[in-house]
Amino acid sequence: MYMVTGCAGFIGSSLAERLLYDGHSVIGVDNFDPYYPISLKKENIKRLDGNRNFTFVNASILDKSSISRYIKDVKIVFHQAAMAGVRNSIRFPSKYFSVNVQGTANILELAMKNVDKVIAASSSSIYGEVKKEELPVSEDREPNPKSPYALSKMHAEKICGVFTRLYGLKTVCLRYFTVYGPRQRPDEAFTKFLIKSIKNEEIQIYGDGKQTRDFTFVADVVNANVLAIKKGQGIYNIGSDRSIELNEALDIMEDVLGKKIRRVNVERNKADISYTWADITKAKKELRYSPKTDIRDGIREHFEWCKKHQKMDFGLY
Repeated sequence: MYMVTGCAGFIGSSLAERLLYDGHSVIGVDNFDPYYPISLKKENIKRLDGNRNFTFVNASILDKSSISRYIKDVKIVFHQAAMAGVRNSIRFPSKYFSVNVQGTANILELAMKNVDKVIAASSSSIYGEVKKEELPVSEDREPNPKSPYALSKMHAEKICGVFTRLYGLKTVCLRYFTVYGPRQRPDEAFTKFLIKSIKNEEIQIYGDGKQTRDFTFVADVVNANVLAIKKGQGIYNIGSDRSIELNEALDIMEDVLGKKIRRVNVERNKADISYTWADITKAKKELRYSPKTDIRDGIREHFEWCKKHQKMDFGLY
């Protein structure tokens, strides 16, 4: 029996679906936080609800009593639930610390008695600004978070480490690098760019578009979680093994869309990072992780999903 917190979200629902496909029983936990339209989260849950091996629990990770009733027979917890989004965390820092730090502590405390391992979602944002010549970045680099979101993720990792050292609970923290693909949150770049471009609306590029990212397809991230069931302990970078310029990614989008994207450059946010690129040597060696999805194929899948769902309320701004 596995538990997936944040099961109605982008990565959580994709992971739960994969686990069910592999024949596992899954308890999904989510509270439908209204950070973005709940209709999108309910659409994700619909894909899981028809499976007899899936049980949904409508609860917050801050509500220990509700989750405690379901965690007794769980062997692996995939802790995906979090308040996400760098820019939004600048507006509501206390909520991010509450959910991402206290919520993680709650899950770990509930897992102490019976759970074999907790596999927690972390973020590349904890590294902060890294000079281009110092990339790719490895796990032993000192964190330097630039936003409340990044700081909350750093503290969540540290709590996992404490529970391992003090209580012997096995934990794995996967530092995701710019995950994209079907079901991506509407406030994230690729979904915004694709939906707006489908509707022939202009898109805003923060800065000159020369910032680089390690864009990682969601199926590769899901596979990393599955590999961590039997392998690994500690912290791992999960990326695509390459980094490309945002302008290049937009050029690929134009090829997939078959038309030009109306780009408008605007001022960058002070919490934005210029360059990211994961050194995945450790994940390759210890988890046997190997990203499979080329960015062109990944963008094509993301585009097909956006095209199918373009009439939904994405709450784009």
